[in-house]
Amino acid sequence: MLLEKLKKLECSLHFERRSDRAWLEQILHPEYCEITRSGMLVDRKETVEALAQEKNAPAILSADFQLLTTGENSLILHYRTWQPDGTRHSLRSSHWLRSEGGRWQLVFHQGTPTAG
Repeated sequence: MLLEKLKKLECSLHFERRSDRAWLEQILHPEYCEITRSGMLVDRKETVEALAQEKNAPAILSADFQLLTTGENSLILHYRTWQPDGTRHSLRSSHWLRSEGGRWQLVFHQGTPTAG
């Protein structure tokens, strides 16, 4: 059940909500940072600005979700992604934290290119 909840939250960032600034402000932890597919380290502000301006981004397809519990309120989600045309395969890891209010927020994400 928890895997499905986090999978749904994660995948919300793969489609149309990806550029929804209000959604990004809600789902991304204040300390959020990311290591991008290209090896750049970006913070929350940079991520929100970049995604909010994104136009016509291709869908991100995903599979092979696995959940690793790292604490009572801390989980890591591992999975694979690719674009509909079969390109840009990646392994991804997302670290999710549950706030005192019970809401899950993404605190860290990394995407690493793979051979497909």
